[in-house]
Amino acid sequence: VVAKRWCQETEDLVAVNEEDTERIRQNIRDLDKGLGAYQTGENNQTYTQWQQLTCKITPKLLHEVLPPHGCFSSATGSAYEDEEMAAVLKKLKQQAPAMAEQGVSAADLQSIIDAEPTADCASTDRFNFTPINIRHSFPPHATPDELRRFSKDKSWLLRSILQSRTCEDILGEFQLAFLVILVGQNFCGIEHWKRILHLVLGSAEVLGDARVVETVVVPVLRCFMSQLRVCPHEFVASVLEQDNFVAEILQEFVLNVYESGGGLDPEIARLRAVLKMFDWVLPEGQQLQTKADEEEGEYAPQVVDL
Repeated sequence: VVAKRWCQETEDLVAVNEEDTERIRQNIRDLDKGLGAYQTGENNQTYTQWQQLTCKITPKLLHEVLPPHGCFSSATGSAYEDEEMAAVLKKLKQQAPAMAEQGVSAADLQSIIDAEPTADCASTDRFNFTPINIRHSFPPHATPDELRRFSKDKSWLLRSILQSRTCEDILGEFQLAFLVILVGQNFCGIEHWKRILHLVLGSAEVLGDARVVETVVVPVLRCFMSQLRVCPHEFVASVLEQDNFVAEILQEFVLNVYESGGGLDPEIARLRAVLKMFDWVLPEGQQLQTKADEEEGEYAPQVVDL
């Protein structure tokens, strides 16, 4: 029995003493005469959906990712806030000369910078997601060809992360990040969710590796479809369609599968059926290939050996 009470002062659940917990345990059936047993059978759709959304979230993963006290709120931070704040401050400093020409003094500029909220890196109220730098997806000391190839294809970054994290860890974090935004209303979750989706579905080279496809790509894709099935339409419209990110990464995935020989066509057919729920139309691989060829043409990147 886990017994907690609501504290109005801190707006949080706090543990009750052992005596009260034992009293509740002894009188568990008297809590509410109208309560019934929670249905957990195979025919219960809600329970089955919840299993699909959480099957890889383990106690160990929760201990690693959630703040030390095991709770989070909409204000709980993460390293992604640090990245965003660093980008804002960098942009302000780059604009300093132009702002000076417009009459903004150095003191005023510094006050603007100081006024920007800063992430509290020492705070314990932070998610500890696995870092995914999706923009730096190429190996150290990469050659020009590797820079060009792996800036778009995230395969090297995926393999690099798999050296320290298991396939189950990645899928578990994908599931947890989704619930953090859908249930917890914390936007640190959507950022990590998007990065994992981009990392896995944006990896073209690994589609030739049957082990990675079976243990990472297909499970993440199927989990994504399960997540879409429980999404309210307004959530999809306001969050998942933001910046057109989901549509772009799915089209990139379809094109990668097409160019690799179409081994995942059955999975893509299931994906198309789910997308119809939201009136999304996923182009065929041939269409995307033709479009890509037309856009590149004579302007396609060329690597020159010096």
